[in-house]
Amino acid sequence: DYEKLSFISGNLQKDSQQKQKAIEMLFQSLEKLQKEKADEQDMLAVMDVKADKAALGSKVNCSQFEANMERLDERMQELQSQISGQKQHWNKVQQQFSDAMEEKV
Repeated sequence: DYEKLSFISGNLQKDSQQKQKAIEMLFQSLEKLQKEKADEQDMLAVMDVKADKAALGSKVNCSQFEANMERLDERMQELQSQISGQKQHWNKVQQQFSDAMEEKV
């Protein structure tokens, strides 16, 4: 009976050691998977941030847009004024030319 009990307990010990090794391997696999998943989550988060920055780069700041539009409007008014002044000057020169031609005729 003692020999049977000793043999069974030896088998149980071997079985227990094998199961312990299997459990340790499972824990190592779990740790590896958690690390890879964390790396994947970090990578996805970084990609989201980069995507947001890229989208942000293509957007225009509202206040900058308004300021630029005001400057553009001012410049357009300046150009319109210059053109108007040139037109008046042209009309004046044309009138002087016309007057000079009448005097000569």
